Amino acid sequence: MSDGPGASDRKSDLEEGRAIRRAEAAFRRAFRELNLNAPVPSIEVRFRQYAKMRSKLVRARSGSIQAHLSDLLRDAPADALDSLAITLLARFYRKPVQDGAREPFDQWASRPEIVKRRLDVQRSRGRKQVLPPRGDAHNLEELFDELNERFFDGTLRKPALGWSVHPSRRRMGHYDPAHEAIVLNRALDRPNVPRLAVEFVLYHEMLHVKHPAETRTGRYQVHTEGFRSDERRFPRLEEAKRILASL
Repeated sequence: MSDGPGASDRKSDLEEGRAIRRAEAAFRRAFRELNLNAPVPSIEVRFRQYAKMRSKLVRARSGSIQAHLSDLLRDAPADALDSLAITLLARFYRKPVQDGAREPFDQWASRPEIVKRRLDVQRSRGRKQVLPPRGDAHNLEELFDELNERFFDGTLRKPALGWSVHPSRRRMGHYDPAHEAIVLNRALDRPNVPRLAVEFVLYHEMLHVKHPAETRTGRYQVHTEGFRSDERRFPRLEEAKRILASL
């Protein structure tokens, strides 16, 4: 016999309510653990369909604290929620966090099945906005093909390539495995930026294609031993780093 058309909605609402109560309890525990010498405020948790596993705290006009958490955290274990809660609250109140406080959360988030879910969600919800690979001073398509022949025997698969929409002072480039894309900082696409520097940043991101991130001893490693070993093969490596540091 069918449970009726609204049964699944009621079940979903019940599960959502349980997840919210679990998360709110974690924030109350974390608040007490921080010893803030103040009454525990009203903490309201809301799960949001973010493109990435992000979380933030905001103070409402009523004085309560609202925790906006990625919906990927609905079924996170208690120790991971506690770890995230104390990290967010410490940042919110500008208090120091004990060493290792974030480790339970990082270990959970680094599990292969969680990493897969994160990438799937990022792929389905996120949009990748980039400029074409042929820039004003450097052509990423041509550079990729040349580096592929020089260092990978032409065997490395080519992801989408492009320049960032906005220049950045800190991030020279990144590889996005969810969208299979390498994006370089638009600030590098200038005539006064030596080709060597652009080549090194692109080569670094190409190594992320060759050496995917791994989970070892509970930690998510983006720069593996194989990655670092291959990175040292880049000629004039230190010169390229000095150029980038001077930009």
